[in-house]
Amino acid sequence: MLKATEQPIEQAYKLALLDLDGVVYRGKNPVDYASESITKAQRAGMTVEYTTNNSSRYQQTVAQQLRGFGLKVEPWQVITSSVVAARMVARAVPAGAKVFMVGAGHLREELKKQGLTVVDRVEDNPVAVIQGWYPEVTWNELANAAFAVERGAKYFVTNRDLTIPRELGIAPGSGSMVRAVITATGVEPVASAGKPESAMYDEARLLASHDGATLVPKNQCLAIGDRLDTDIEAGNRGGYDSLVVLTGVADPVQLMLAEPHLRPTFICRDLRELHEAMPAPVEVSKHEWKCEAASVSLDGNEVQVSDCNDINALRATCSLLWNLADDENIDAATLRLPDFRL
Repeated sequence: MLKATEQPIEQAYKLALLDLDGVVYRGKNPVDYASESITKAQRAGMTVEYTTNNSSRYQQTVAQQLRGFGLKVEPWQVITSSVVAARMVARAVPAGAKVFMVGAGHLREELKKQGLTVVDRVEDNPVAVIQGWYPEVTWNELANAAFAVERGAKYFVTNRDLTIPRELGIAPGSGSMVRAVITATGVEPVASAGKPESAMYDEARLLASHDGATLVPKNQCLAIGDRLDTDIEAGNRGGYDSLVVLTGVADPVQLMLAEPHLRPTFICRDLRELHEAMPAPVEVSKHEWKCEAASVSLDGNEVQVSDCNDINALRATCSLLWNLADDENIDAATLRLPDFRL
């Protein structure tokens, strides 16, 4: 269930594990209020690590883009799925093993850093395949990945996001292309480096403790993202509190219908609410909840809220519906839900 804080979030947590796409930017465009909110949170003492399932972009490139938005960012603060994937593959195969790669230069560089041998032909008999995402991926690359997997190579992927936010809208993500290889081979990946696995958050914690800094305890880390099925699920899997913003993929309907493993600790419109204390949703009666001045109740088959423009009304509604689903086995999808406009 949703939590409350006595302090602003930026003071209640020491380390923010921030997603990028849909939270800080969409493609080349910044998300409204993100950069100034992050800067203010850092001034309040919060450390920020940026976590992204995007495997195609170098840490330095991402850092430069973020600096263009007015943020102070070092490359080590950017944790990509290529960084995590290369370490993951290196632990699973012999030192110097041959690996077939689908991905951009960043993934190739990270694999080489781990001492692995990147090959470009199936005939070189790679012992593993690592599939990432980049805009120029070709059919031939996917076909050769499938051929290698069919020959027995261990199959790894950087992430399984089905979609990715871009400047013009929502586009197919890495997971969509992973499905193509799975369909061709009938083989599921051994592991994924990206969210919803929690490995990325664990790596970010470690990198935040560079130069002898103390490792931040999990209960003082906050995973922040715009997707329930990646960012929030990864937090839940790894034992991290999480915050979802409504600036990307997640919307009120997804939140109201969310299953337990997809539910965040906090719900916010955008990153400006890092500077606020989170109010506590309160159960008034079996079918009525409140959050601050906002209220929600179940009347027959209809969920009635005090104000569809109030984020506290959404928090109260999620608390009501999650409680009904867990305690009374009531499927929120069968109810008439409010039309939030946030």
